[in-house]
Amino acid sequence: MDNLLEQLKQKAGLTEEQAVKALQTITEFIKGKVPPMMHGMIDNFLTEDESLVDKMKNVASTAKENTEEFAKDAGEKMGDWAKDAQNATKDALDKLKGFMKKDDNK
Repeated sequence: MDNLLEQLKQKAGLTEEQAVKALQTITEFIKGKVPPMMHGMIDNFLTEDESLVDKMKNVASTAKENTEEFAKDAGEKMGDWAKDAQNATKDALDKLKGFMKKDDNK
């Protein structure tokens, strides 16, 4: 957070107190836009020593990887579900045909 505070003081010409208040306001604003489970990630994001751009790149990269993995898993599961549904439908039709043949023989 010190790095970000320094940038606020240098680039925006803020005093220490103003920079701290600005950072608190920004943090509260961002936390208000995301679910509470993400607040820790935001705190970590703002307190690490790497540059803000590097942090954003890392977050974006991680989000992309997680999204790709989720999509892959979901696709595989949907394929499995479709096969299961197809097999269940076939079994149901076979049973129905069997019942119909028994009724025809009476």
